Amino acid sequence: METGIKELPTFLDLFLDMHRHFLGLTLHQWLPVMMSMLIIVSLVSFCHLYTRRLERVPGSVQALLELVVEFLDDLVKANMGKVGAAFVPFIGTLFIYIWVMNIIGQVPLFRSPTANYNTTLALTLFVFLLTHYYGLKHNGPLGYLKHLMGQPRWMAPLMFPLHLVQEFISRPLSLSMRLFGNLTGEDTVLTIFVGFSPFLLGFIPIPVQLPMVALDLLCATLQAAIFAILATVYISSAIGTEEEKH
Repeated sequence: METGIKELPTFLDLFLDMHRHFLGLTLHQWLPVMMSMLIIVSLVSFCHLYTRRLERVPGSVQALLELVVEFLDDLVKANMGKVGAAFVPFIGTLFIYIWVMNIIGQVPLFRSPTANYNTTLALTLFVFLLTHYYGLKHNGPLGYLKHLMGQPRWMAPLMFPLHLVQEFISRPLSLSMRLFGNLTGEDTVLTIFVGFSPFLLGFIPIPVQLPMVALDLLCATLQAAIFAILATVYISSAIGTEEEKH
């Protein structure tokens, strides 16, 4: 489905007819998937290249990676406690993946996959499934049902339907729409600023969008962090009854 949202061209537009169809969809509709796959391949290659030979005295890149890992470890454990150690790889990967998807839209001829709702919805559904999987695993079906009923028990007739709406509707919608809306807004504003750029000597564009790019980089980082933090909060709340016993 084509949208009326203003978009800058990508490098694929230079080589492919983006209106051609593949498996029932235009190549333009496949663009978020192609960008996501490019990011995955790039991240895997980067991590393999710089972690295959770790040094006792780290170089600049290894030191930076260790700072990122330490930051993510502290972030997850601050929200989940000791049990968070098991979730650091998942939450850390989620944060880095979303952050790269967010900022790649600031690179000329690239597009942020997270500016497409299908991408943010897929990420949200993944978090949703893991949240309830670990909730059931840690508490058991009966314990998780009691968790959804809330406290005190005599409020269960009211709290249970409210918790169902929260867990199955409001949380997935807010998590997916927040990331999608912010990234779409940032990319749209950036596109408008690029369109308003004047030219020096008639052919040299003046980058009036640079202040907006700096703001977008900050917002992209914040949105990735918010998504990761909310994922930790949702998972920790799902396994919370077991944590209270310990």
